[in-house]
Amino acid sequence: MLGLGISAILLQASQVYIGSASVIIEQTITVVLMLLMVLAISMQIARSYFLRILRKFTLRLAADIWWLTYVLLKDASIFAIVFLGITFLWPGTYQDYPIAVPFQPISIVFFAIALLLMLLFDTDEDPSYNKIITYLVGIGSVLYIFGTIFITESAVQLSTLPPTVSNSTSNFWGYMYATFNSQTNPALAIYTFYAAFLIIVVAGGIAFASSLKDNAPRGSIKTPPSPIIKETQIPEQQKK
Repeated sequence: MLGLGISAILLQASQVYIGSASVIIEQTITVVLMLLMVLAISMQIARSYFLRILRKFTLRLAADIWWLTYVLLKDASIFAIVFLGITFLWPGTYQDYPIAVPFQPISIVFFAIALLLMLLFDTDEDPSYNKIITYLVGIGSVLYIFGTIFITESAVQLSTLPPTVSNSTSNFWGYMYATFNSQTNPALAIYTFYAAFLIIVVAGGIAFASSLKDNAPRGSIKTPPSPIIKETQIPEQQKK
C-alpha cells in the first residue's frame, strides 16, 4: 500500500511538472515568434537599404557576403516562424496556454503561404512576387503582435483594474479577453484550428508535389558540342 501511495504521488508530481514545463515552452515560443516576426518584416522593409549598400562594394567577395547575410536572415526567419508556429496547430495548446484566436494561428498561415511562394518562385528576382511576400509577412506580423499584446497579455491589464471592472466585458480589455482568448472561447479556438490546419495542409501538399516534380528524372541530357578553336593564321611577315 505504501508503494502504491508513493507511486501515485510521484505520478501526480510528474504530471504537474510536465504541465508546467509545457506552459513555459509555449510562453517561450510565443516570445521568440514575436522577435522573429519583427526580424522578418524588418528584412523585407530594409531590402532597398541592403541593395543600396550592395552597390557601394568594390570587392565582389564582400558584396556576396553582404547579400548572403541578407538572404539568410530574411528566409531563415520566415522558415523558423512557420516551424515554431506549428505549435499553434495543436488543439491541446489552446487549453494549456491562452492563445489569441484567430489572430496568432492565422498569422502563421500568412507566413506559410509566403514560404510556399518562396519555394515555387524566385521572389528575389521578381519585384511583383517580392511585393506579395512583403504584404504577407507584414499582415502576419501585425496580426500576431496585435493578438499577443491585446489578448494574450490582456490578463495583466485586467489585474490592474478593480474587480467590478475587470470581470465585466464592457471595457476593451475585458471584451478582448473574453472573446478572443482560447481558454475563454473554446468554440472560436477550435474553428480557428480547423481553418488554419486545412490551409497549412493544402500548402504543405502543394510544396510536397512541387518537390516531387523538381526531383523527377529528366531523361538523357545532351551535352553541347565542344567549340572548335581555329588556329590563328600568323602573317608571313611576323614569322620572319
